[in-house]
Amino acid sequence: MPRGSGKQVTPARQEQRRLLFDMTGQHDGESLRQWDPKAEPLVDALLGIASTGAAVFVRPGSGGRALGIAIWEGDTRHPATWFYEAEELDEWALKILKRLGDDISQAAD
Repeated sequence: MPRGSGKQVTPARQEQRRLLFDMTGQHDGESLRQWDPKAEPLVDALLGIASTGAAVFVRPGSGGRALGIAIWEGDTRHPATWFYEAEELDEWALKILKRLGDDISQAAD
């Protein structure tokens, strides 16, 4: 019978995980969680990029008030595109879907 990895979650590790999201303190201003992007086009765009073999990296910025999306195609790293409002993210997703064209609908068939 295979043995487990032997990793145990210690109380210190549990506390570290719990504190992870408390590092930046409270934000009274706008945050990404308050955005209302059009989820379906965004997910379609991200999956469409990934289906081409490129890597997609999504990361927060500006203290959690912005979102950056970077694309790697092989060894080519495209600069991250930063979004500060949900509308910008919606426009980007639609632009990516337009570039992908019919590739997404063909992949679904």
